[in-house]
Amino acid sequence: MVNEAESVVVNEAVLDVVMLVEIALLGLAAGVYFSHGLWLFVTQKRTLEEMTAARGSLARLLTRGTINLEEIEALRRMRRGVQAAAFLEISRTQTGTGKDKLRFVAAEVSLLDRARKLCESRRWTRRLRGARLLAGMDVADPIVEKLFSDPHPAVRAQAAEWAAAHPSPTVITAMLKMLADPATQARFAVQDALLRMGDIIAEPLAAFLETHSGAPAEAGLRVAGALAETRFLPAALRLSAADEAGVRVAAAKLLGGIGSAASAERLTELLKDSDSRVRAAAANGLGRMQHWPAASQLAESLRDSTWHVRRDAALALRAIGAPGTLFLRRALKGDDAFAADMAQQILDLPATATG
Repeated sequence: MVNEAESVVVNEAVLDVVMLVEIALLGLAAGVYFSHGLWLFVTQKRTLEEMTAARGSLARLLTRGTINLEEIEALRRMRRGVQAAAFLEISRTQTGTGKDKLRFVAAEVSLLDRARKLCESRRWTRRLRGARLLAGMDVADPIVEKLFSDPHPAVRAQAAEWAAAHPSPTVITAMLKMLADPATQARFAVQDALLRMGDIIAEPLAAFLETHSGAPAEAGLRVAGALAETRFLPAALRLSAADEAGVRVAAAKLLGGIGSAASAERLTELLKDSDSRVRAAAANGLGRMQHWPAASQLAESLRDSTWHVRRDAALALRAIGAPGTLFLRRALKGDDAFAADMAQQILDLPATATG
């Protein structure tokens, strides 16, 4: 009985110690949580005050005819993170002379030099910050071109964004090579950069499409589709017979944008393609062209086994005008229930729904 009593006393003592430890840990956690919240409040308040001051200094420097050295010195004393954020924020609203002044001030406070050093860092997050700063300031620096082949896709994407404002022959060539980037983020950034460069990329892109196939050609065709120039026609015709369905789809979309007689002939042939996506793209292209001679072939596509092919064929017939509408009305009385249903749906659409 004595041993049992001693055991109960020992267990109670252990429980007391455990409870005290738990209370201490709970108090410590509450203290850490409160301290962290207080630290965030103070830091955010300080950052907001510094950002407000930085915005004011930059606004005065950019709007006045002379450079105030006191404003430059005030910016130079600010924390680097706040300084960079303020410059990037105001850079979005500046062009021409305003951007030139902003670059001058950024150079004076050593922001551009720090950005260049960041681009050479071993850490990808720092390289990303450096590229973002140089892109935001529209600084033409070959150091960013080295980042086109960076191991991290986010850095490559940022470098591509920078490239959009610097469409030199070397940069355009590099962007075209990056069209098949395995990372979606970087690949989309490259396509966007090429589109923002405008018509200057048409000739090198046409040459690129003439000599490439597969994934690079598909990405290039998507860019070319936004320009839809006749110089892309030979490549579009060749690639419309590619083994990859994705390439044929992109080629069909480009052919529909070009809208030539050769395009219409090839799109009519693609209505019989083995892949439903290609057939749908061909129907869509013929509709964009309003190519009425293909109305009978489009009417046949109303019987396609795939819903989106029937839909695009019906929309194309509607876009063609009177000849297409005639075929849609015939389909209503035909023996194919799917074709009749799709024809009815498209005929019931208001005029604004199909352009």
